[in-house]
Amino acid sequence: AHCPPPMLMPKGSRICKKGITREWMYYLYHGTLKVYTCNSHGGERLLAFLGEDSLFGLDCLEADKPSIVTIECITDAWVSPFKADLLKTIMREDPDFAYALALYYAKVMRQLCFDAESQSINDAKIRFSNFLYLYVTSNRSDTVPMSQQELSAATNCSRSSICRICNEFKSLGILRTNGRGLTVLDQTRLKAFCGF
Repeated sequence: AHCPPPMLMPKGSRICKKGITREWMYYLYHGTLKVYTCNSHGGERLLAFLGEDSLFGLDCLEADKPSIVTIECITDAWVSPFKADLLKTIMREDPDFAYALALYYAKVMRQLCFDAESQSINDAKIRFSNFLYLYVTSNRSDTVPMSQQELSAATNCSRSSICRICNEFKSLGILRTNGRGLTVLDQTRLKAFCGF
């Protein structure tokens, strides 16, 4: 009722760009997005994948502060843009929406805190297991459409470590690699390697 009609963003489009995008946030109707940041040497650190029914660009809620991440479409995506004033309007009209938004922020914050803890104190196998388990359970799909390089960036592990762990988990029947991605075959056994 409040947003403009969804617009198509083709695969490969950057919707938000670190240090540049301001004021605009988005709702994702359909598609998959990659959230990442880069250092001055071009090194990429994958932060998350987003699926349908996600709010993103929330780091632009304060209009005078630019985005701290880049968000790119890894499939064609349908999105609606909005600004902070629209959120205020909806929150005034619908307190349940305001509460749902607070819960959404809390979920994002918990994930960021979990990632920070996991990345700082756990070894590569635990970080990799945590990431895979949370990815498949939150996306309700056993398929992880990521290359070993992307998994390396997502877990802050070397690519050789990811390759070694994938081979170990394949031999244990926990996962199967398929081209540019992998499939988790046994979530229960995977969870046994997690740090929680």
